[in-house]
Amino acid sequence: MNRLGIALLLAAIAMGATAGHTSDKPLLVEGKGVATVAGNAGLSEDARAQQAIDAATAAALIGALQSRFDGYDVQLRLGDMRSERVSLRDIALNGEANLRLGKDEAWLPIRFEALYDTTEQTVLNPSIVLGATQVSTQSADNLPLRGLQAQMNRALGEEYASNQVDFSLADARVVGDDGVRLVVQGDGVARFDGEERVAVTLQALYDRESKRWLDPQYALIEG
Repeated sequence: MNRLGIALLLAAIAMGATAGHTSDKPLLVEGKGVATVAGNAGLSEDARAQQAIDAATAAALIGALQSRFDGYDVQLRLGDMRSERVSLRDIALNGEANLRLGKDEAWLPIRFEALYDTTEQTVLNPSIVLGATQVSTQSADNLPLRGLQAQMNRALGEEYASNQVDFSLADARVVGDDGVRLVVQGDGVARFDGEERVAVTLQALYDRESKRWLDPQYALIEG
């Protein structure tokens, strides 16, 4: 989402956002900038400040998720959020939300962390993790893991284009299920130029209807 799109989305949310989650209905936002939330008449100063944080957070999450799930309509339901001031200007945020892709009925839980800039009233580059905080896991051995390994090889090869990268998936497990897509976490090893070995953790979605792997995210564990 470009800056204009985010600005329009933030404005749409701000005009109708629920301040501080005082309503029994969660903040519900669609990726095209439509908010279905209560009015803000008569709010206190603290409530308006919380409303601004909610609006900026929802806009940032929608923008980030739309870039990760290109081609899908993204709908977000903002849940509990906690905040802590970390400087005169910035507030650290962490919370939960639910994500819906396209016209599916299922909602997928997500977790996020971000910094809110109180001067600019914006949230930039939120860190988003798919799945709930505490979940039971099961083996992913029945899934087409070769496809996931191939996607990881492509992603690593694009990021480290000056190296020859070979990724091997060692373990994968299902940690979430929205009824349509599975959240899969895994571990593996990336070998650079046939020599250096680096541990890798990853997460991706497996769409059972299209039989496709979506949104592979990974981190290299140095040392």
